[in-house]
Amino acid sequence: MPNYVFRVRTPDNVSHRVQRDELPDLDAAMARAQRFARTLVRNPARRGNREIGGTVDVEIADRAIARLLLSEVAHQIS
Repeated sequence: MPNYVFRVRTPDNVSHRVQRDELPDLDAAMARAQRFARTLVRNPARRGNREIGGTVDVEIADRAIARLLLSEVAHQIS
């Protein structure tokens, strides 16, 4: 199984938090990234903060293959 890396980046492209998971495919990786992003923005979004910046990048072999905008995830759960 591929080893996916989930990297949180601030709006100024600084990497702050990384998680790794072995997952069967990109669909599973995207579902994991969505859950990870939701845990990051849950409290600020519930307080009405929709101006959350940054991204969760999904990487494999040190190459970004997908990106979730934290502001979009915050909007989904607020």
